[in-house]
Amino acid sequence: MVPALAGNGSISRLLVACWKAMDSGNVISNPQLKYRLPLYPVQFLCAMAIVSLGPLLDSMMTDFQVPLARGGLISAGLFAGNVSGIVVLNMLLAHVRTKTVLLGGMVLQGAGLLSAGLLSFGLWSLVVAYYVVGLSGALLNASCWMWQAAHMKKNPATAALQMILFFGLAMMAVPLVVGAALDQGASWREVLAAEGGLSLLTAAVSAGLPLLDVPGRQNVRYSHLKTLFSHNRGLILGMMGAGFTYVGAEMTINVWLPKFHLEVYGASDARASLSVTLFWVGLIAGRLLMMPLAKRFAAARLLLWCGCTLAVFTIAVALAPGETLSQALVVGAGLGASASYGLIGSYSGRFPGWQGGVASSLFILCGGMGSITFPYLMGPLAHSAGFRAALAAVAAPAIIYAALSFVIHAAAQRGHSPT
Repeated sequence: MVPALAGNGSISRLLVACWKAMDSGNVISNPQLKYRLPLYPVQFLCAMAIVSLGPLLDSMMTDFQVPLARGGLISAGLFAGNVSGIVVLNMLLAHVRTKTVLLGGMVLQGAGLLSAGLLSFGLWSLVVAYYVVGLSGALLNASCWMWQAAHMKKNPATAALQMILFFGLAMMAVPLVVGAALDQGASWREVLAAEGGLSLLTAAVSAGLPLLDVPGRQNVRYSHLKTLFSHNRGLILGMMGAGFTYVGAEMTINVWLPKFHLEVYGASDARASLSVTLFWVGLIAGRLLMMPLAKRFAAARLLLWCGCTLAVFTIAVALAPGETLSQALVVGAGLGASASYGLIGSYSGRFPGWQGGVASSLFILCGGMGSITFPYLMGPLAHSAGFRAALAAVAAPAIIYAALSFVIHAAAQRGHSPT
């Protein structure tokens, strides 16, 4: 903690001491808000780059004459970059300070978004630019979760939900802004350029904020993975499987829901983008509801409820006879998804020391692999079976991660590790 100011001590010396303390690798359990503030705008930026793809996808496909069956390649590029970023972070950057990784990730994200908006000239150049965006997003998001596992040991599920509320805020607000901009005549290129500028601006502001480092990190080797799996094999496998299926399902909805409403109901850009906002209205409401419940019930039990609810409402959204009813049911799907990511991620705190950071990264890595797989499959499935059947199929991974909640709960009970 920061020592009290001595009567004859200078404020400047105190500020320097505070800065060094907050940038140090000391373990401070559940530090005050001002010492973890940079994590929240980072979560906003991660979400912004992801969620804007859905509202922009139709315009991109139209400009570059991309057929429906290949529309998933753009999101595949984004999430392939995400997976690559997690590998780079864990294999090469352990000795780089967390704050440096976050600042570098924001600058890289800004460069990727600007390249996508201003320099892309066809499908594959856009895929490459989004690969860079995805790589930077992984550096940002995985670093946040490593930090969370290292420092937020008291009520980790509640702390995780608090952090990802800012992710949810972007997922809710950005589609509204993007949809309105498109309806007013803005191009997808202008939207991406604006997002790139915001990423660079946030990096400049965050450079002046203190942030605790994650202590004891090492570049991951096979021996580290062996130690992690030896500590609680069932728990880490459950987290990985749940991350793969949950994130895959959520990202399929985020990427394809606007296109679904455009194709099935003939909605405008603004109305189609509204569907993602409504999904995240449900997500935010669900996360707020889950915060007190996370203190009373096992996280895995809440995860079971989330997965089952998401499956039921996703099918209802896909089969709704009219746009208004479909939009209303989207809120229910968001309520179902709500706390799933934070609940799964909170179990990384069950692993001691550096293992928590590796567990977080494996969970996020598997989520990235799910994000490559399921949104990509949506294009060919929609092309062959129709959009309604393709969207209803998203219930399958939701049911799988609901079932995995039993595996996670049983493994966590056997682990006897502190929360």
